[in-house]
Amino acid sequence: MRTPTIFHYARIADALRHAGTDWQALDELIGAVPDLPCRVSDPDVFFPGEGARFAGRRAIRDERARIAGLCSGCPVRTECLASALLRGEIYGSWGGVCQPDFQLLQQLWEERVPRSARPLAGSAAVKETR
Repeated sequence: MRTPTIFHYARIADALRHAGTDWQALDELIGAVPDLPCRVSDPDVFFPGEGARFAGRRAIRDERARIAGLCSGCPVRTECLASALLRGEIYGSWGGVCQPDFQLLQQLWEERVPRSARPLAGSAAVKETR
């Protein structure tokens, strides 16, 4: 596992403000905002291609910049990230956080949020996507 940086700790701290919120309520909030980049873009741009590897710092840095550009200025980035963590998403880029960083955030989330507050694997929450 890569070592989390201040970026990861800052993003998880933001997301943790919503740890007690129902993910569906967050999704309703997100859905009420018009013209979000994720609504007008091909959803595939938020998910790495099959077999994609982010070996090396440059590849991760490039993916971070790409996703940050897509989510730049989004007013609900934190809610998007928190909702994905609450739903138990395991793949994709959420809340302006690219896939490799999202995996680190998942681990930090699991360390900080009680298992009872997370959806069960295979639940409807995990299966739903945007």
